[in-house]
Amino acid sequence: MRINALVKCFPLILGVTCLNAAPTANLSSDFTLSSPSHVPGATLKPGAYTIQEVNHLSDRLILRVDDSKGSTRATFIGVSNDGVAKPTSNGPVAWANPVGSASYMKGFYFPGSHAVIEFVYPKAEAVSIATANPAKVPAVDPASEGKLANISRDDLQVLTLWLLSLQEVGPDAPSGGIKAERYQQTVSAAYRPAIKSLPHTASLMPVVWMAGLGLLLAAGCLRWSRRRWRLTQKAIVGRG
Repeated sequence: MRINALVKCFPLILGVTCLNAAPTANLSSDFTLSSPSHVPGATLKPGAYTIQEVNHLSDRLILRVDDSKGSTRATFIGVSNDGVAKPTSNGPVAWANPVGSASYMKGFYFPGSHAVIEFVYPKAEAVSIATANPAKVPAVDPASEGKLANISRDDLQVLTLWLLSLQEVGPDAPSGGIKAERYQQTVSAAYRPAIKSLPHTASLMPVVWMAGLGLLLAAGCLRWSRRRWRLTQKAIVGRG
């Protein structure tokens, strides 16, 4: 009886385990460059690369670019921007105008993504991009927050996000200038993560074990109740 109960419960246990233990797939894609191109904090030479999401928070993603040998070339922030026109296929999205003779990536369109992931540049690079392109450029300014060098992944998760744009010439700025405003999330509801962030060590395995234990207890109760019912039936027959 115990074996039969466990066999009947096994598919349900397996289903609960797969549902809770399966990891959520991160954004990832391979791409190839035919000419040098800038990403936040690095210049990528022509060649093959992999870009992938390494963390996902409510207002940003942490992205990493590796070369064909698996060496990390850059780690930086990305933000989902459904205002950027999606290309016909996944891959890098470049800024319309180069900065001098240098080409800068505006972002990346991942397979199955709801929007282009726009790259967040350090202030100096963002100012140069905004000067050459009539658009708002996502930026961070680590120096203003007391982080001068060796920005860690944890730092990337908490840096304030800004939008830099070229200010039109007017009475308040007769020679023009750069306008800075706090970044306001405009991610479509379909792309927002259900939770803000989970620690890297978080696991749903305790939930799986609790569910399995509950099912085993239910099987034991069922076996006990059937055995008691049989004993009761034997007693009734014996009295008859």
